[in-house]
Amino acid sequence: MTPIFRWLTLLGLLVVLLTPLAADTPTDKPVDDAKPEPFVLQSEERSRILDLFQATDESISPDGVLKLTYNFSSKNESLGEDWMPIPTNQYGRIGQPVRWIRGGEGGAVGVSAGIFFADKGQWFHRAVWQPQVKLETTYHSFCGGSNGDMFAAVFGWTKGLRRRVGSNLGAQLVKISGFKASGGLGRAPVIIFKQPVPFGFDLKDGTFHAQHGGRTTQQSDSSKFVKKLDSGQVGFVWSGNVRGCIGNLTLRGKIDLDWAAKSIPALKKRLAEHRKKKPAS
Repeated sequence: MTPIFRWLTLLGLLVVLLTPLAADTPTDKPVDDAKPEPFVLQSEERSRILDLFQATDESISPDGVLKLTYNFSSKNESLGEDWMPIPTNQYGRIGQPVRWIRGGEGGAVGVSAGIFFADKGQWFHRAVWQPQVKLETTYHSFCGGSNGDMFAAVFGWTKGLRRRVGSNLGAQLVKISGFKASGGLGRAPVIIFKQPVPFGFDLKDGTFHAQHGGRTTQQSDSSKFVKKLDSGQVGFVWSGNVRGCIGNLTLRGKIDLDWAAKSIPALKKRLAEHRKKKPAS
């Protein structure tokens, strides 16, 4: 066998061996991998959703990203109607854990007006959000704190908001049972009289970020803190020697459209029709 003939024989053998592999290579994605078209809110639907709130400033995008800003320093008590419990009037009963600042008492911490918190309690925004939401505010303390005090911006889910994860003044990430921390990452902050604390949280892609001044200090996607994460509500939980207030607050995230649809029949109908459609191939 000549060298040239031997070379041609080997070349033919390689072609035979490689041909089945090329034929088995898929050229198109299976239809099962196709994703449904995203649901886009119409202009009228966006307007109706915004009508559900009393915020100072509000906006919503076609893909359902809602932004609400509350300027409690404006003394507009209708802003409290978006929260539960609704804050009592400044002339209301003494001893209420959530109320509007009375008279000039906010002057001690440089706030003209706002929401006052005391002792222990909880205060949640009534909207339901997907677990893609951010809260930003500034806390002003009327007194110094002690060990075990907590003022946390919280995301709560499941029935009765039993599962709760929070940002304790932005310094500590806490799992909350009722009104108290039952576990945490980072050291608990020391509450200092008159010191403003810009803090909040950012819940994104299954990870909870405790933030101070817009910067993440602690974060976790552990099931210890975010077990079976689902749509829920945002707000505050506090306990201990707490006497303080907030003047402004911003919420931004994906609104739970099923919650909004309960008050908007046309949206409920269109959501149902959208979910019946087969994914595009």
